Amino acid sequence: MTDEEAVLKEMLKHLEEAARRIGASRHLMQEHALVDDPNYLRLVARLSEALDVTETARREARRRREAGSSGTSS
Repeated sequence: MTDEEAVLKEMLKHLEEAARRIGASRHLMQEHALVDDPNYLRLVARLSEALDVTETARREARRRREAGSSGTSS
């Protein structure tokens, strides 16, 4: 395994964990009906944005890892 592959593998673990934690935070807010509270709308929006960006980064890291394992580079 090359250094790049090892880094991408570790990044994927971190990004997956981050996505789980962000999702859990959003779920907690839903359980306590805070997602509909006007005082928390910005926070809910930021959590949604954070999850979207994290998922995008995870897909990109996975794509790069798969491209590297097939012998091509991006």
